[in-house]
Amino acid sequence: MLWFFFVLLVLPVAFVKKRGDGEAVFDKVETTCLKGVLCLFVMFHNLGLDYYKTDGIFRLIAEHAGGVGVGLFFFLSAFGIMRSYEKYGNAFLKKLLLEHIPRLYVLSVFINALTYFVFFKGHFETGDALMRIFELDLFNGFNRMNRHGWYIASIIALYLVFALVCFVCSKLKTEKRTLIAVIIMAVIPVALRVAAIAFDTGGMYTREIHGFTTGIVYAAFYERINAFFKRYFLPALIVTGIMTVVGFFFYEPLSTHAAALFLIAFAQKFTCKNKICHLLGKACLGVYLYLHFSTLVLSPYVGDPYLWTLLNAGFILELSFITYGVQRALSIILNAATKFIKRKQGEENS
Repeated sequence: MLWFFFVLLVLPVAFVKKRGDGEAVFDKVETTCLKGVLCLFVMFHNLGLDYYKTDGIFRLIAEHAGGVGVGLFFFLSAFGIMRSYEKYGNAFLKKLLLEHIPRLYVLSVFINALTYFVFFKGHFETGDALMRIFELDLFNGFNRMNRHGWYIASIIALYLVFALVCFVCSKLKTEKRTLIAVIIMAVIPVALRVAAIAFDTGGMYTREIHGFTTGIVYAAFYERINAFFKRYFLPALIVTGIMTVVGFFFYEPLSTHAAALFLIAFAQKFTCKNKICHLLGKACLGVYLYLHFSTLVLSPYVGDPYLWTLLNAGFILELSFITYGVQRALSIILNAATKFIKRKQGEENS
């Protein structure tokens, strides 16, 4: 399992370079690369907990790596959709609702159905099985068909709430409508976290989800926050770094926000863009989709912990890249078909 530590440490560090003058902080390529690194942390969390059976420093790191990694996924996702909404308005909400969310949902339902029919057919009553397959068991925590895929169901729910809040606020007759939407979307994840503590619930109400708040606020005040962290770069880097380490080992919710702030501070001077991380980032959702499925497939046949970890990681990444390739191929075909139909319609009208 030490090889995974090596990859986690070397992959992001090996490609760090000084940010060029005028280069935007956290553009689409950079955030995709960051997600590529984070998906390894999430994979290490789940595989590491199975590999390190007894308490120790490596198990502790594996345990908290997932929480911070998923929290940063929420942070980057919130930042990305908020920036896109600011740039494209309701046109982006339409794309989010009609393209992005359905694609995520269909993929998740497909994996749920595959997992059910291969491993759990007959284990659940029909109604319970349908609830699990169609992601209607959001509040079941890890007791779901795809126990490691809860992030996808949670982010779909947050995307839907985001679209609803932004659409409603866009109808308000005030110049502060965007700010109102930001405040609402920043408060909701925190409120869900408070509800989780108060009512001891599970599902999407986890300790990582309020990383979404940090992403929304950062996107809304992008220029001001970047200016502050650039001006106080070194103190901000040190303080947020210490907060991240302290939170990592003693209070994970703190590390989610602190790690996001550390990334913002770090990104003022440095960037990490490369083809490997970018490819991993493009296929990163496969880690959430296939981690549980891969474990179920390999566990009965591979007894050696090291070999099991190695094969599992390879199988997950292979399935992730295949899924990304299929998505790209379908997208190209659909785009070509759309252009062809429009061209034919134009020829007929002329």
